[in-house]
Amino acid sequence: MKTQSPVFIIGSFRGGTSLLFRLLSESSQLWSLYRESNFMWQPWHSDPRETADTLYLQADDIKNEDRDYFDKHYHFSSYDNYLLGFLGRVKFLREKLKWLFDLINIFNFAYKFIKLQLCRQNSYRFIDKTPPNAFRISFLEKLYPDAKFIYLQREAEANIESLVQAWNAPKRFQFKYRKYLNEKIGSEPNIEGYEGSVWKFAMPNGFEEFWSGYKLEDICKFQYQKTHEAINISLSQIEQEKYIKINFEDLLSEPDKTMSQICDFISIDYDKSMKKLVAEMPRVNSD
Repeated sequence: MKTQSPVFIIGSFRGGTSLLFRLLSESSQLWSLYRESNFMWQPWHSDPRETADTLYLQADDIKNEDRDYFDKHYHFSSYDNYLLGFLGRVKFLREKLKWLFDLINIFNFAYKFIKLQLCRQNSYRFIDKTPPNAFRISFLEKLYPDAKFIYLQREAEANIESLVQAWNAPKRFQFKYRKYLNEKIGSEPNIEGYEGSVWKFAMPNGFEEFWSGYKLEDICKFQYQKTHEAINISLSQIEQEKYIKINFEDLLSEPDKTMSQICDFISIDYDKSMKKLVAEMPRVNSD
């Protein structure tokens, strides 16, 4: 069983990638994690407590065993069923009932293998998204040379405002594990316009400078700019046929036209189930 021509959605935190990921995960031609793939990057994280590290990884950072490592995770953790994918999102199930979660993944692996055999296929496609991938496009492109990248851009002012709101939404975006940064730097963040005690979302190079004495809006601008700067630098170094740029605002204003364009680019059908979901526009974390 092999992976083939995977699809990676690239964009900033609060940039609409969750919505596009949910819509494309509805495709019967793509297997989806239905959740962020941050758990796969644990061996690279700067601290074992981290779950969404901003890792700057380049093609030269790849080791011979890395492709097998990621393929194994996708074999067990990508589903073609929303219910199974939803169960995989349940933190309690993953952490407190790990034996059951492992059993589900083993079942999923067997189901995937049998389904591919019945369809006389030895490979499948998956879709993945997590905002930190913006800082490791070159790594992913070398790891999966036949990959397709969808670069989702959101208008800067709206994206930055969404980041500001999310920083101040402790019930939805807690980032409690980031307290290790407070230990490392020696204090809690002192940011004007933010009453929380942890750093949230992206940690681009130089983020420590913004730890104290800055306005929250300035920090969110910094996160937005550095994310898109990293994306554009990486995309300029790969073949143009491997990526497409999409505006989040177009996805909202002309969803069918935009989704049809995306599906054509990644060579999948814009089928009835996806059109139905697009018509409903599910509520996800892109608000």
